Amino acid sequence: MSNKDLAIEFVKRFCAGDIDGLESLLADDARLKGPLHQFASRDDYLDALRRDPPEKGGYRLLSVAESDESVSVFYEYRKASGAMTVAQLFGFRGRRISEILVVFDGRALA
Repeated sequence: MSNKDLAIEFVKRFCAGDIDGLESLLADDARLKGPLHQFASRDDYLDALRRDPPEKGGYRLLSVAESDESVSVFYEYRKASGAMTVAQLFGFRGRRISEILVVFDGRALA
């Protein structure tokens, strides 16, 4: 799977609420940084998602850009409560996602 495919697959599984499916995409020491939380490992991130799962929904890709070392994905996360635009910048190591920077307007959650 290419880095671009990995990033899109992450978005697909996250929006579908497939938390267990995210595990195989992430490096053990994957770091995630966003407006609400920061995690220093895959297990910490997945444990947090299991305690407070994201609302299952759909997505619509808006833009995907790829460089040698990263992939950025902009998408509309569609949930029953409404839709919000999310941007994610993915870094990779050894065919796994090693870091994710998440950007969205948190007011959409209020």
